[in-house]
Amino acid sequence: MVDPLPSHDLAAFAAAVETGTVHGAAGALNLTQSAATKRIAALERLLGVRLLERSQRGVAPTETGRLLYPEARRALDALATAEHVVRDRARKGAALRLVASQTIGEFLVPGWLADFRAAGGDGRVELYVRNSPAVLQELSDGTAEIGFVEGNDPLDGLDVLVLVADEIVAVVDAHHRWAHRRCVVLDELEHEAYITREAGSGTRAVAEAALALHGVRLQPTAELASTQSLKRAVLSGGFTLVSRLAVEDEQRAGTLAAVRIEHVELDRELCAVRTRGAALPQPARAFWSFLADRVAAG
Repeated sequence: MVDPLPSHDLAAFAAAVETGTVHGAAGALNLTQSAATKRIAALERLLGVRLLERSQRGVAPTETGRLLYPEARRALDALATAEHVVRDRARKGAALRLVASQTIGEFLVPGWLADFRAAGGDGRVELYVRNSPAVLQELSDGTAEIGFVEGNDPLDGLDVLVLVADEIVAVVDAHHRWAHRRCVVLDELEHEAYITREAGSGTRAVAEAALALHGVRLQPTAELASTQSLKRAVLSGGFTLVSRLAVEDEQRAGTLAAVRIEHVELDRELCAVRTRGAALPQPARAFWSFLADRVAAG
């Protein structure tokens, strides 16, 4: 499609009409006077008519110029509106899109985002909390730019930042018989009600895989949808296996106790991941750099 009336030439003409001088038009458009003159002259050549009358006092539109001016103004305003719509959509669309497994999403990411904003980061944030396989699927689908995982899932094809060393512990009510012990032995687990997250939970997968290495396969008495619901459930008895990070507040308050399981390695790493080689939008690039700096700083 041919541009019949170039917008930059129309803008010079309209500005000359509005300011009454070519010098004023140049100032309004941040041009030299010579450049503004050339743009107006180019528009007159294209149309084959004179649009401005020149005098010592400045310029005034000819009869044809008076006909053109309101149409030119409407066209320029429409272009300005189009630019505003696109830029506004791009600004609003440039959200920081994160997806996190539950322990990290509930207990760590909010604090990291607060620190990121305090360090000058901005932009709208969308944070979705899923189980670990769903986190990786959303990265693969492009639904999110940065994910946070805590399970045993393979991380091939991803850039990985190890953010936090974590430990999974047995959690019980503060009045439970295990509450004041340093650790619980494996045999005891199978004789106590086991309350856990749904299949696919990263924490559950890590804990049950570690126990299976010792021949222990727990049968859940209940499967609940969130860490918060697990913590409420064990107040009525039984135990759950969750991150030590998830019960720090309750331990300080004296309502829950965290107990290690003897001879079982339940340490793990909590990681940020992104698709290797993918181009991240600016908010995600800035947040990834912020996380990398935290890791480098120790």
